[in-house]
Amino acid sequence: MFDRLMHLPDWLFYGVPALLYLLLTLWALSHVLGSASRRPQKILWVALLVLFPLLGLFNWMIMGPRRAAQ
Repeated sequence: MFDRLMHLPDWLFYGVPALLYLLLTLWALSHVLGSASRRPQKILWVALLVLFPLLGLFNWMIMGPRRAAQ
C-alpha cells in the first residue's frame, strides 16, 4: 500500500496539497477583504493568514465565519 505512495510523481505528492492550501487561503482572504468588518480587524486577519499560514487559516476557519454570523 505504501509502495504506491512512494512512486507518486513529486508534483502530485506535493503539488496537490499545496494547491489545495493556496486555494483555501485565497478563499479566506477574499472573505476577509469582502467582509463588513472594520479595517483594523481585516488587517489583523490578513496578517495572520499571510504571516502564519497554517495557523492563520485554521484560526480563521474556526473564529472568522462563526463570529461574522453572530
